[in-house]
Amino acid sequence: MTPGRVIVAALLLCLAFCAAAILSLLGRPYAPLPPGAVPVSVNGVDITGADLIEEPDKLPDYAAQRAFFARQSVLAAELDKPGAEVGYALPGTSDTASVPVRPRSFGDLPAPFWFQLGVGGLALLIGAWIFALRPRDWGARMFALTGVCVPIFAIAASVYSTRQIALPGDTFRLLSGVNHFGAGTFGIGLVALFAMYPRQLFRPVWLLVPAVGYGILIAVDLAHAAPIKVLDFVVMSQTLIALGLAILQWVLSRRQPVDRAGLRWLVLSVLIGVSAFVGLSVVPEALGLRDSPLLPQGYAFGFFLIMHLGIALGLLRYRLFDLDRYAYVVWFWVGSAALIILFDAVFLWLLSGQPWVSLSLALLLVSFIYFPARQLLLNRIMATRSVTLTDNIPEILRTALAPAQADREQAWTDLLNAIWSPLVIDRADPAPASATLREQGLALALPPSLDVGAQEMRYAAAGRRLFNPQDRKLADTLCGLADIIRESRAAFEQGVTTERDRISRDVHDNIGAQILSALHTAETDRKNELLRDTLADLRSIINQGFQGTFTLPEVLADLRSESADRLLSHGITLDWDHGDPPDRKMSLAEANALRSVVREGMSNAIRHADCSHVTVVVDLDDTGLRLEISDDGRGFDPAQSGAGNGLSNMRTRLSSLGGSIQIGPAQPIEISGNGVATATQTRKRAGTRIALRMPISEGTAVAP
Repeated sequence: MTPGRVIVAALLLCLAFCAAAILSLLGRPYAPLPPGAVPVSVNGVDITGADLIEEPDKLPDYAAQRAFFARQSVLAAELDKPGAEVGYALPGTSDTASVPVRPRSFGDLPAPFWFQLGVGGLALLIGAWIFALRPRDWGARMFALTGVCVPIFAIAASVYSTRQIALPGDTFRLLSGVNHFGAGTFGIGLVALFAMYPRQLFRPVWLLVPAVGYGILIAVDLAHAAPIKVLDFVVMSQTLIALGLAILQWVLSRRQPVDRAGLRWLVLSVLIGVSAFVGLSVVPEALGLRDSPLLPQGYAFGFFLIMHLGIALGLLRYRLFDLDRYAYVVWFWVGSAALIILFDAVFLWLLSGQPWVSLSLALLLVSFIYFPARQLLLNRIMATRSVTLTDNIPEILRTALAPAQADREQAWTDLLNAIWSPLVIDRADPAPASATLREQGLALALPPSLDVGAQEMRYAAAGRRLFNPQDRKLADTLCGLADIIRESRAAFEQGVTTERDRISRDVHDNIGAQILSALHTAETDRKNELLRDTLADLRSIINQGFQGTFTLPEVLADLRSESADRLLSHGITLDWDHGDPPDRKMSLAEANALRSVVREGMSNAIRHADCSHVTVVVDLDDTGLRLEISDDGRGFDPAQSGAGNGLSNMRTRLSSLGGSIQIGPAQPIEISGNGVATATQTRKRAGTRIALRMPISEGTAVAP
């Protein structure tokens, strides 16, 4: 049968159940009583409180039930008489009144009736949905059986529990029997479900044993053929057997986290449904706290729907990583409620007839002993399940900063083991872009990090739990943190390299040129002055870094004086023309770049050019500083312009500041601007020409 046909069949069956329930109540005698009124008689026949009980199963034995059904027949016969009237009393008054009965209409059906129809119909459709998705799965088949049974007992109860006064005794007993049959068969399905899920404990043919055995007991119950109520024994034994099978399944799934997560949620759903139903509908009367339940049976059936939906999620293993995570907390709250009930039941037995005393003692022990112990245990268990990075920060740092690739890969594996304790760590294929849960939380795939390929961890906590969304977020945080540490270390190393290169360039271009000038200076005082300036520049290079500011006129004046001295000692004349430059501020980096170019140009003229004259022309406009150095030497081969550290350093410096440099044969030069006179020179020899363009970052003049 196709899934669509299964759903359609379930829907038709649901409509049939609901229609039968509605038709059984429509047209029955009904008294339109005022809100809150309590019926007290029918045609003069008194109505007692026992006649209005919601569920005959609360009566002590079969004899009491048969008497109840006989009494219902008497009242129903009175209601069926022509001209029947129902006497009623309003709460808080002793006066009575009467109203004539009329046929019950659609609008007279109360809310609990519709609620029970909804519970039964939804349970049937959920069971059919699971069966349609997994028709060959015995667990799904047994769940579908329970889905059929819920509307049987809930819809039957909806008819007799929402009667106004009475139903014919035979009809009432038939509906009660249908309710018993549905409840007993539901228990058979629950036992079979835990026998078949998450793994088959035995061959399906053995399911006939509980079916036949409990079928006989249900038949005995329907016939009232036993001295005690058989249904109570049936329900209790089914619950205990289902619990025992669940424990056995738990033991067998100790290394199967997916199976265990689904099983945990199944058992939890059953406990919630059963404990809530019993706690709100049965316990208050059993403890003598109330004459009626806290929640009417019709509404209490809603907990079976919650249980049914929880079982469905467990069977489908829907988002088990979330269900597994929250199941522990809910388990403890359910266990707490169960222990409170157990304590009070024990004290009630010990102090029979004094329920308030037993309740007080139970609350005292629970408040001062049980709850603190439970909270301590809960904190310990949840703490062991909580995964954080706080305790692993040193390992994260060591892993991210491991210098060798092999060491980093091993440290990364050790770190993952320390945080999640997976049974297996392997390469992830395909590699995810971010941490990803796979196989319903059985595996967690990590993206590439620290130059280590994508990893996939399987079976968290040595196979005791599933990975969950918290683990996924934590893994993303771990990978991001490790990469940030690695990138920060790389940036630091790059900064060290950059600073080392800067110092190297400054020493080569500036310090080297100054020392060379001192070596070629014959005058002692001038030599000492150059050496002092060199030491001062060296301290500036080491200590100041890129801090400090200078003015353009000062830098140009110092360079002109220094260059003239160097060239003069080698018999070379200097023609320096920089006009009247404004007092523009310059950073240390800009000043050093300008110094290095001029000094390197002078060094090349002295050592390589074989020249007799050097010309320097400086101009400043809106685009920045332009400077040209030319000589009348033997020229410069452009093909070799990239050779040597000096020329390479010049290009590096200017490029970092957004400037440029051109090196080639000298040509006639014409530069004008800022009132500087035109300077034109024609070389007899090819000569060399160095032209730079460099922006000046500070555009404002220095305050006088």
